Amino acid sequence: MPLASFLSWRTMAVWAVAYGLLWSIVPPLLSSSFPLDVAESLSWGREWQWGNYKHPPLAPWVLHSFYWAFGKAGPFLLSQLCIAATLWLVWRSALRLMERDRALLAALLTMAVVYYTRPALEFNHNIAQMPIWAGLGHSLLVALQEGRKRDWLLWGLWAGVGMLTKYSVAILLIVQGGYLLIAQRQVLRQPGPWLAVLLGLAVFAPHFVWLIQNDWLPLTYASSRASSQPTRAALEFLLTQLLNHLPLLLIAGITAWRVRNSGPGGWRWHTALPGYVLTMALGSGLLVTVLGLVLGLGVHDMWGMPMWSFSGLLLMALWPQAQLHAASRPLLKGLAVWLVLISVLTGAFLAYGAQWRQRPARTDWPQAALAAQAYATWDTLSTCPLDVVAGDYWLTALVTTARVPGPSVLINHDPRFSPWVSAERLQKNGVLWLWQDGEHPTPPAPMEALPPPETAAPQWHSGQWALAWPFNNAPWVLHWRAYVPEGCARSP
Repeated sequence: MPLASFLSWRTMAVWAVAYGLLWSIVPPLLSSSFPLDVAESLSWGREWQWGNYKHPPLAPWVLHSFYWAFGKAGPFLLSQLCIAATLWLVWRSALRLMERDRALLAALLTMAVVYYTRPALEFNHNIAQMPIWAGLGHSLLVALQEGRKRDWLLWGLWAGVGMLTKYSVAILLIVQGGYLLIAQRQVLRQPGPWLAVLLGLAVFAPHFVWLIQNDWLPLTYASSRASSQPTRAALEFLLTQLLNHLPLLLIAGITAWRVRNSGPGGWRWHTALPGYVLTMALGSGLLVTVLGLVLGLGVHDMWGMPMWSFSGLLLMALWPQAQLHAASRPLLKGLAVWLVLISVLTGAFLAYGAQWRQRPARTDWPQAALAAQAYATWDTLSTCPLDVVAGDYWLTALVTTARVPGPSVLINHDPRFSPWVSAERLQKNGVLWLWQDGEHPTPPAPMEALPPPETAAPQWHSGQWALAWPFNNAPWVLHWRAYVPEGCARSP
């Protein structure tokens, strides 16, 4: 029985839109603050720099734009759009590799990989990569099948955009390059692949110049956070990827058992390019594991988030033809059960997780109360708008991302982490510096150029706030110090 007999495109579209809106609107209603990666990226995106101390710039730019356009729901909507784009690209790829029913199941079953559900609430560079990895897979497939220069150029464009999103896209480019060398060497005698390389380099060039000008800061930062036990990290990476496939494996296993008598079971390839499917589905994850085990590369579990867009496609490329139609309905029912279950559990965690664990998650911090207190304190001291908030990356982000566009952040420690804040800017517009009770931080470097309190006492102010802490009777105590330029000082 074909899928169209019980799953119309209109029905699927309605459910897809409803699911996407649910995951875009409900989480911000149940959260009192942004997830850590969202808050941090928003503080970068508003500056429109060609890079930051951790990553390339594209994801923060897009995130800031969505926040400006859609408010608090913007980051969550962006995550769902990234997932939708990924599924669409997987479906378009699958149509070129297998029959229509298999292609649709391949795209839908991608949602049975855990990464596409609960972790996608926190938009970050890994979520931003999901459609890029699927786009690289689709565009290279089209280029190989059609051979047109424009198809190769699209592959190069995806590569350049990917490298502007996160450097780990290079893993997939290495895997795809290896596939071309081993299985498609003849195409390397054509101009298309080399035009693609040139276009990708051109797109990446502005950030490459930024890297040179900033002493390769993101790479230095990454090396400082490398695992001290690379072998263990590689094995944990592999185990994490398997655990994230557990829903897909359970749905497939239960379905295969139920339909085992509906026809001969022969699991074999039902695609014209099995080597390409294997390369795209498994190549990146295996390469990262090998690099960790053999070369001691410090890998991180969440690197795997964008690597598995072809997992459902691999499954459907092997599913026995005689059992396909009988399996379609239970596969979709299993997927529906999974999506309903994970949606309910996610909502419950956002709403009640802090009470269950007796400590708040990042999304439970009182962002609105902190931001309101910061702005109110500043407005009592200064006639100029709050321009810079200094402190650790989490506290500053809580304040600066409460409004659009909000102030800039000045992060503690290395002044290269906040190149948009200069001593001249602080002298002209002032700064509000925050730290939590019990901490004894030193002022961020640009603040050292400000007049010392003993010679410019009227410009300096200090105090502390005690804010209500969710699910805890003890108040949240923060200390603050403000430098208000003479031209901005409010009359007593």
